[in-house]
Amino acid sequence: MENKVIVSDVVYSQSNNFVESRFIDFTVLELKVIEFLISQTDFFKDKTYIENKQNKFVSIRAVDLAKVINANLKNMYAVATKLVSGLLKKSIEIGYIDNQGKRAFQGSNFFNNIRYANNTFEFEINYAILVYFIEMKKSFTRISLKYLMALNSVYAIKLYKLLVQYRTAKKRVLTVEELRTFLVLDDKLNQFSDIRKRVIEIAVKQINQFTDLTVDYEEQKSGRITTSITFNIKGSLI
Repeated sequence: MENKVIVSDVVYSQSNNFVESRFIDFTVLELKVIEFLISQTDFFKDKTYIENKQNKFVSIRAVDLAKVINANLKNMYAVATKLVSGLLKKSIEIGYIDNQGKRAFQGSNFFNNIRYANNTFEFEINYAILVYFIEMKKSFTRISLKYLMALNSVYAIKLYKLLVQYRTAKKRVLTVEELRTFLVLDDKLNQFSDIRKRVIEIAVKQINQFTDLTVDYEEQKSGRITTSITFNIKGSLI
């Protein structure tokens, strides 16, 4: 078991397939826990876990984790109860292109088990998920943890990752359907005006205020219907 020393000011990598994964019904704190654990990846140790098909155990004091993810320390037991319950019952849809060049996805659970005792979390991380954080020769994204942790909206976290992925290109065009897919909007917010107001505007404002990116966006329309959004991205390389 690894007793994790908290390092919050780090830059970490994950495959683009994972960046574009669908995190279905995750809360802000749940997303932050996962991103924090990814940021603490140890290439050599995690490679051994994968080769041996052995799950990874990480132990973290609740007070330390709470500081990183900006959780309420006054009622940590209640926070822990919600975190453990939520993280264990939710899955991640990781997309990829199959051997025939068609889009496909697989459902994965990040955790096999989570224990909370003596004010300490013990996370058992599925070894199969680790491959998305260490075996990357190309098609990966580097993320600064401190900026992601400063965001307090699920959509802001997801959109930040999607835009960081295109930092060097300085622009990312997403169709409305792609945006719905990546942000797991699905049947929510049927009118684009609601997506603009309740998702894009809030997320872009937070990204500009709290992260290393400066973002604006333009809508492309077919008649009166918005069909895609172009995000203009400014930010130094990391």
